[in-house]
Amino acid sequence: MLLMNGNCSGFGRKRARSEDDADAGCPFVMQRKMFVNQIQMDRRDERKMRQIEEKTVNMLFLGAKTSSRQQGVCQRECLRHVRLLGAGEYDFDLANCPQWMGKKADRKCRICDRQSVVHADCTNCNLELCEFCGISCHYCPEKICMNCVNLFNCQNSDVPCCERCKIFN
Repeated sequence: MLLMNGNCSGFGRKRARSEDDADAGCPFVMQRKMFVNQIQMDRRDERKMRQIEEKTVNMLFLGAKTSSRQQGVCQRECLRHVRLLGAGEYDFDLANCPQWMGKKADRKCRICDRQSVVHADCTNCNLELCEFCGISCHYCPEKICMNCVNLFNCQNSDVPCCERCKIFN
């Protein structure tokens, strides 16, 4: 016996409804395919779920211990030895910061959209800057963007001044 579309009671419908099959007394049971993988099997096992949770927590704590805090401090300290001259030029102290020597432009600056080597934050407005859109303060090693140079009324970019140095000079 061949049944079209799994409908036992009538052949006029395109698709059988589940309540119609139960009422009509259809001898065929509705079947479904389910993909069961190891993760779904482990979800039912409480012991296995505890092991997974412990492993996840251990990995989180291990990642927190070896986070990039030290790298951020090192990078910030290294940026102190880089002097932005503006117009895409920069200078650095070879004795204190040798890793800058072989570095190539690695990503685009968010402000000027150019490939840049130096990525720092403006000390006044906290915007990202690079060697094209930033310059170093004349009095201290802080980096400032050209908008802040204009905002703090530095007559020219030869003597740029950050907010802190502008107060004391």
